[in-house]
Amino acid sequence: MKPYQSVENELTQHRAGWWKRVTALVPELIDLVGTPQPANYHAEGDVAIHTQLAVTACTEDDDPDLHWAALLHDIGKPMTTKTEAGKITAHGHNAIGAEIAAKILHRLKMPKQRSDKIVWAIRHHTFHLSWNLKSPEKASKRHKRFMADPRFPFLLNLLRIDSMASLANRQSMQTYELYKQLYEKITGGNQK
Repeated sequence: MKPYQSVENELTQHRAGWWKRVTALVPELIDLVGTPQPANYHAEGDVAIHTQLAVTACTEDDDPDLHWAALLHDIGKPMTTKTEAGKITAHGHNAIGAEIAAKILHRLKMPKQRSDKIVWAIRHHTFHLSWNLKSPEKASKRHKRFMADPRFPFLLNLLRIDSMASLANRQSMQTYELYKQLYEKITGGNQK
């Protein structure tokens, strides 16, 4: 069994003690513990708690790569989190996180095609923050081209999981629903 398969079994089965076993294989996750997040977006607590909730929001029926993306989507936050003027930010955590995730997945011998998909989703998982669309009619040609990427439904699923793990942030699931509708309207695609 390759190292990534051991982690993947833990991620998909969620057996008691899974987090401890996963952090033993992916020690970079330990730094998530105690990394703060703004309470108005993440009432659940630090990045480790959010990450655990994201992983457990995935079901056994979900793409195994979604479990990985949930696990690693905020891996860049410990390096980028700052508190300035009483405000917690983690600008650029998606780009830094994509680099860290690529190294982790390579070390664990994840097949390149899968790793590339996961890393792409991590790099782009904050797309909605820069788009800030309020209705499908406001989508530009650039937005539509991005949504035509065959990996976009996977990214949309990561947004769903990330939103589910952001407790007390009602706007988060509304954001997912908006982009789901936008995707369906623009591409005619069905997103589960």
